Amino acid sequence: MNFISELYNSILQEGGNLSTLEIVAVLNSLLYVYLASKTNRNCFIFGGISSAIYVYICFTYQLYFDTFLNLFYIFMSIIGFIVWHRPKGEQPIQLLANRKFFWLSILGGFAVMASGSIAASITTSSLPYIDAFTTIFALIGTVMVIKKYLENWIIWIVVDAVSIGLYFYKELYFTSLLFLIFTIIAVKGYFEWKKQIN
Repeated sequence: MNFISELYNSILQEGGNLSTLEIVAVLNSLLYVYLASKTNRNCFIFGGISSAIYVYICFTYQLYFDTFLNLFYIFMSIIGFIVWHRPKGEQPIQLLANRKFFWLSILGGFAVMASGSIAASITTSSLPYIDAFTTIFALIGTVMVIKKYLENWIIWIVVDAVSIGLYFYKELYFTSLLFLIFTIIAVKGYFEWKKQIN
């Protein structure tokens, strides 16, 4: 009961301190994921705006991998906007072979262990392995979105679910809630893209 009371007070305090920047980042992030699930190229405009704001937020909270990730997102938002401009017939939603998806996951796992270990030893990064996990697999997921692989949504479901816990632990409760919404939209996006393939 004490924990619930403390949590409630922390949420109220964060709500009171919620910056305009964070609100703008959250709203743009939601628009990005929603429009991506609809295969609307304008998603990349909102994604780029959100990422630029989260560069500052993540650096402030010593989430250095996420800072780098959001810099990468800005670059990929430009690429994605250009690539998705092609006529729909030129770039249909496609499936990634199970074997390729398996090996991509294994390589991602090794990259997480290596980068997490480096971050733990040479930086002040908090939760280096979890931060590394969300970063590495978000990088993979972002490339898969641009290539319109259906399985990108599987990656995002896992990354978003882990991010819920990460930001909750950092007491960024509204961002944690944002990632809960992301997880739900990612599930919806998977079925919408699958329907288009069928």
